[in-house]
Amino acid sequence: MKEEKVILVDENDNPIGLMPKLEAHEKAVLHRAFSVFIFNANNELMLQQRALHKYHSPGLWTNTC
Repeated sequence: MKEEKVILVDENDNPIGLMPKLEAHEKAVLHRAFSVFIFNANNELMLQQRALHKYHSPGLWTNTC
């Protein structure tokens, strides 16, 4: 499987490089990310439960990424 990388950024969101995702999380390096918030007609937020095998917050109920 191909190693997933993230875009590293400075404090102004200027790209400054790439790093493997796991390494960026372990070192708490600033990087780009996104979240999706989906609401239904009753203004209820859809959540997903992270897979139990994930290294980052396994089993956590969270917004969709």
